Amino acid sequence: MSETFGERAGKLAAAAMALNSAGGVKTPFALAFLTDPRGPGPISVAEALPEGAAILLRHYDDPAREALARRLAAVAARRGLVLMVGADAGLARKVGAAGVHLRAGQLSAPPALEGLFVTAACHSAGELARAAAIGASLALLSPAFPTLSHPGAAALGPERFRALAETSPLPVIALGGVDETNAAELAGMNVAGLAAISAFAPKA
Repeated sequence: MSETFGERAGKLAAAAMALNSAGGVKTPFALAFLTDPRGPGPISVAEALPEGAAILLRHYDDPAREALARRLAAVAARRGLVLMVGADAGLARKVGAAGVHLRAGQLSAPPALEGLFVTAACHSAGELARAAAIGASLALLSPAFPTLSHPGAAALGPERFRALAETSPLPVIALGGVDETNAAELAGMNVAGLAAISAFAPKA
């Protein structure tokens, strides 16, 4: 019998909270779902997320991105979720999102961020430092493990991931091939939780 979206979200939420507890940091969320055109349906996952989890809208090239953002904003408001809009601070404000998620390439020249909670995509100590310098409060550090979304990309691995997290000037969320089966390998100081895309898809 296959899992439901709720069952998948529950397993990931438990793993995320375990990381958060071990990491010794307080953050607005410990679990984040990143939308992707190749991943599970954003609305289906959003409806299954536990209260306090985050939705990070990617769908960067989708012509209907604003409409999707508004639908997700409505679900987030109803279910107590944290909506983050990837790369576009203007759209985040337009739909009443909690904040904006900056891509690594935006860290050197970020948009106006006033009034928004800011997270950032980071892959190195240098990017973590830049993210903190521009006012980000939380980093998504990746790829922790080999990941389907970036086939062939070199993964940080647990040891390097934990070392980067421990010396990071801001808390980190683990991203990249992370799920409830391997999240515990990343547990360490300053690790606030996990984020995923395909891991939210119910398994057969």
